[in-house]
Amino acid sequence: MAASVNSVDLRILIILLLLSFECLSLSYENGKTYKYTYETDILFNELNVERKVDTAKRDVGFTLKAELELTPIFQAGETQLVRIRITSASVASVSRSEIEKNLRALLKFPLYFELSDGIVGKVYDAEAESVFCTNLKKGIISLFQMQETDGERNELDVSGECDVFYSVADNTVTKTKKNCKNLEIAGQHQTANKMFGVTVATSAKFKYQITDGVIQVATGIHSNVAILNLRTSLNSAVTSTQNLKLVSSSEVSNSLTAGSIEKALQSINSDSGYSHSDMLLPSGPEIKHCTENCEKPIDVLVKLKNSLLNEKLATVESGQAFLKMLKTFRNAGKNTIEEVLTDSESYYIVPQLIDVAAATQTPAAHNALKALIAFDNANAIDYPERQLFAQAFSTHPEDYHIQELMTLMEKKVPNEFLRESVVLTLGALVYTFCQQNKENRQHKVITDYKTKVTEEYNACTEENCKCMYLRSMGNAGLPDFLPLLIKAAEESESSAVSITAIKSLRRIPFLSISQQGLSSLQRIFHQNNRLYDTSVRIAASEILLQSNPSAMSLRNIILASLYNQKDFELSTFVLRRLRDIAKDNDNLRSTLATVLADTRINNYNVFSQKGNSSAFSSYLAVTKDTNSTYGLYMENSRSGIMKRSAMNVNLDSKFINQPLLTVGLYAEGLEALIGDDQGSSDQSTDAQEPTAGIYLHLMDVLLRPVEFFRGSSGLMSAVWNAPSEPVSALQGNLLLQDHSQKLHLSNGLIVDLNILGTASIDLSGSISISLWYKNSKSLVKNSGALVVQSTMKLDSTELQAGISYSAESASAIDFSTDVDFYEMPFKMCLQMKRPPVTFRHTVEKYERSRGLKKRYQSKLKRTTTTSAVSYFLNQKNCEQCKIVITDEE
Repeated sequence: MAASVNSVDLRILIILLLLSFECLSLSYENGKTYKYTYETDILFNELNVERKVDTAKRDVGFTLKAELELTPIFQAGETQLVRIRITSASVASVSRSEIEKNLRALLKFPLYFELSDGIVGKVYDAEAESVFCTNLKKGIISLFQMQETDGERNELDVSGECDVFYSVADNTVTKTKKNCKNLEIAGQHQTANKMFGVTVATSAKFKYQITDGVIQVATGIHSNVAILNLRTSLNSAVTSTQNLKLVSSSEVSNSLTAGSIEKALQSINSDSGYSHSDMLLPSGPEIKHCTENCEKPIDVLVKLKNSLLNEKLATVESGQAFLKMLKTFRNAGKNTIEEVLTDSESYYIVPQLIDVAAATQTPAAHNALKALIAFDNANAIDYPERQLFAQAFSTHPEDYHIQELMTLMEKKVPNEFLRESVVLTLGALVYTFCQQNKENRQHKVITDYKTKVTEEYNACTEENCKCMYLRSMGNAGLPDFLPLLIKAAEESESSAVSITAIKSLRRIPFLSISQQGLSSLQRIFHQNNRLYDTSVRIAASEILLQSNPSAMSLRNIILASLYNQKDFELSTFVLRRLRDIAKDNDNLRSTLATVLADTRINNYNVFSQKGNSSAFSSYLAVTKDTNSTYGLYMENSRSGIMKRSAMNVNLDSKFINQPLLTVGLYAEGLEALIGDDQGSSDQSTDAQEPTAGIYLHLMDVLLRPVEFFRGSSGLMSAVWNAPSEPVSALQGNLLLQDHSQKLHLSNGLIVDLNILGTASIDLSGSISISLWYKNSKSLVKNSGALVVQSTMKLDSTELQAGISYSAESASAIDFSTDVDFYEMPFKMCLQMKRPPVTFRHTVEKYERSRGLKKRYQSKLKRTTTTSAVSYFLNQKNCEQCKIVITDEE
């Protein structure tokens, strides 16, 4: 008996559940009209701003109110043909609620759509209807697309194709949309580099109250926040809300009698006297002509030419001019860009205009540069090199950019310097292209690059040739090159080739370096098979120390380099670099603590190194989002002469560690010039001829190294021709931020998001060498300005509202060196200084519309200043500087 009762109770429970689901299922009766009120708004502001503090911090945007009628007029099987007609509509300003106007255009044409099992199918609208009105109506009918049970599904929504999640409780349906991908993607792009990229966070959530299959109330909120990864205080946000409420329902007598939806539409076209076009539910772009900032590029050039002069580089003025010129180029055709590049007004600023054209990254700009710049003249390389320099920092290169450089590489450009720039830029483009998405790594142009650069490397017979292709592989950062790089590092008889191969591993993730690769680097460092130059061993140790070495591996490194102080400069460098890395690396610090528990290692003999080599890093600047660090690394020969040095500047955030700048100097074979032939401890190579040069990494892209001199005669020429006044070695405007995206809101409106940022740089230097007084003074000046500009606005001609911001700052780092080589040991003082820095952040918000009164606009300015600073390098340098400065006085 109990079992029977339980069975009955179970059946009753199931019936009740089914009835509850049935109540939630949408069920609009044919021939019945349902009247709703509808309200939606769109608001622009910054994220988390205190809106009530002052007028400049208030939201801007519009509120639209409407009354509408929803009428199912025909049904074929499970599919209903539903008509929606707006009976009244008005729009009001958010910032000035008293300002309101009627939107009569929304009343002109009704819209029809298919509804089947809670899914909106095709939409039919009058061909004469504006896109603006169609989008708003699509935003309304999207609210009638819903599922009556818990679960998830993929829906084609007004925002695009979305992953939609439903939960049902107490006659209330909660709907959450995620990962919406609109069908409109043309012209949209983003920066592949996360550090300089933009994070767009989206949230869309809706709630429904349903009675007897009819929506009583539907509310929703859809927000998009765009945050600059480099500085989260630079952000903008747009929020739209929707509120739909049932007012009444009534019977009508004009339902259609037809055999199919197609025939029903024919009847509608006949009765209305105009045709309807079918379309999908996602909102579409308005086709509109230029409405603001519509100057021709040639007219903009005339206004900006003085701001783009060489002497203005590394200033905010130059960065602003670059971005303004870039915007005009992106909307220009090939002939227009050629006209600007060749105009008489461009005579003194062609290099800066090449920066703009290369950063434009459109087929039109690419073809304009291709038509005007030739790579076949061995004596005219300034413009081609400037193009390659700018192109190496492309934010979203296409395959044709890479293919073009592949063709140049195969043609063997006649100038050797230009040829190397082509190969290095090609590697940089390959890296960025592969970072954009994983599928690009399998692209044919990438396969062709890997094949061709490997063939060219294997065909090389000279040291410089091999190094050139190894550097290209380093810029490309493809794990496929790992076996070749490791083999070149270990087996090459040339120290230059070995060092280049090891340093070309920098962009390959440590996890991709196999145990076999690490074993090879260990053999190099420990010289298991043969002797290596100390610089090669140091390069190998850098990777070993940063690859989470085991306690045994770390113990062997310490014993091999520190216990025996025969190569005391190497020992000193490795010890200081070990401490420097362990300072910020928890894994290495923990392993080191384990190793130091052994007193055979943790003793005075091991840690009292007598060399002058140095490895030191510290903070350049600390902000809420990003820390900037600097490092100074100097390897000396046994005689005390600098052998290799580098100054690094890095950016660290939760997104990524981004190398920003590396300036490196190298010098070989200088001992013989001062009568110290035994000064070198490197027994692996024959005596080298005097050689010195500089290499530069900018944002982890290796540019073409510059050799100062080779041989004694080259050294004397360098001494006599050394510039005593600062000379620019590297100049240009580079595009950092580059984000363009359409945000399709749930109410049908579309927001256009554009963010551009540039670095305007000037790297200059001077040196004074006195053979009489046996001293030298040098200055390297790193000057730069950053400018970021962002707009988030409605993509419409009817309603115009949005938020924009700009941020700019300029600074410089002076790195000076005083060397006294009158007597041994040398005395050297290094100083690094930075002047005060001012950061300006301006936010503007506006709204205007046809028929409303004057435009509303607000502006908010923020300024912060950081004091000047002189950076600590290391204690030994401080002691040396006291001596050098005292002697000078």
